Amino acid sequence: MTRSRSRICFVVQRYGEGVVGGAESYVQSMATGLAAQGHDVNVITSCATSYADWADVFEPGTVVQSGVTVHRVPVRAPRDNDRFLPLHLRAVQAHETPLWPWAQDRWSQMMGPDLEGVETLLAREAARADATVLVGYHYAPTLRLTSIAAAFGPTVVIPTAHPEGAFHVGWVDQMFAHADHVLCLAHEEADLVRRNHPAVADDVSVVGCPVAPIERPDDATVADVCSRFGVRPGAYGVVVGRVDPAKGSDDAIHFTRLYRRCVDPDFELVVIGPGGDGAGGDGVRPTGFVDEADKVALVAGAGVVVQPSYMESFSLALMEGWLLGRPALVQRRSRVLAGHVARSGGGLDYGGYLDFEAALTALRRDPGLAARLGAAGAGYVATEFAWEKVAADFLDVVERAALAGGRRSAREDSISR
Repeated sequence: MTRSRSRICFVVQRYGEGVVGGAESYVQSMATGLAAQGHDVNVITSCATSYADWADVFEPGTVVQSGVTVHRVPVRAPRDNDRFLPLHLRAVQAHETPLWPWAQDRWSQMMGPDLEGVETLLAREAARADATVLVGYHYAPTLRLTSIAAAFGPTVVIPTAHPEGAFHVGWVDQMFAHADHVLCLAHEEADLVRRNHPAVADDVSVVGCPVAPIERPDDATVADVCSRFGVRPGAYGVVVGRVDPAKGSDDAIHFTRLYRRCVDPDFELVVIGPGGDGAGGDGVRPTGFVDEADKVALVAGAGVVVQPSYMESFSLALMEGWLLGRPALVQRRSRVLAGHVARSGGGLDYGGYLDFEAALTALRRDPGLAARLGAAGAGYVATEFAWEKVAADFLDVVERAALAGGRRSAREDSISR
């Protein structure tokens, strides 16, 4: 069946070349893919490239990139982290000690990016769109602009949420109250939303992130790249992502060093991503950013893909590792990661070092097991997250949101009473 042309407006904190982040990558893949199918796609975003301070980098204005109309709005002022961080620490403990309303308002603004004069642009684009899709629950554009978008047209919120204190700040309730539909990227994320925000429980759908096929490099290419980075194919694990305690990278590094001392001094860990300065040595090799070809070759050459994050709403790095046939070793305390492993049969999980050691040893001593897990993961990704399936399911959500305006108005009336 041929689908009619949809007009969709995404709102996301950052967008464009050089921007690294899960929510941002999701929006870019959805926006460009839908535009290529002939849909009318707009993106409202900041001029920033870094979430650390939201300083403007891109020029403000409207450009067309890969068929997507991108509206970049300047940030009112770079964030003062000396003032923001103490308030943010209070916010992430909000389920224990709720912030006062004025502090919630200030937190949501300082979280950023605080876009200067965006309201008029958003009102215009929301009125023209079949749905405005706001991505990333704890950033200011979604927290503060969902109510404005809802006043002019249907809204979809994609929270990209995981269990954390900020999910209990009162502004999050207000955001959900103005959403016609909530789209979650994994079943565990949907469960989190329904438990904590039951008012929207009937309007939650699960639609994964599209994962593009990856061509595995040949063995000679893998060997060459591994040689340049000083590792042997199959004798190392790989972590792809920001080096950050919240992402579990400290655990992965510590556990690798323990494993080398207790089991095998030849095992190494390659860590691909920003923030690895000072983490090297004793079998740990941080690479910083690498180009896409080198990243793919390093993942393809790894004996195991380690995903140690506690806070995930999807994990593209896990999916790409599976597409390259690598077994996964994931942090069990991330319900999303453990859920993907359970549904796919593509890996093992761990909670502490002894689990990590047992699982890693099993994978390294039994190549047949590692191959079966990698193949199961590859099949899961190819079936569940192919572009055609994800795009069709996403457009179904847009249609449902467009039909739900009356329910949103009724909710708003009940809230105002």
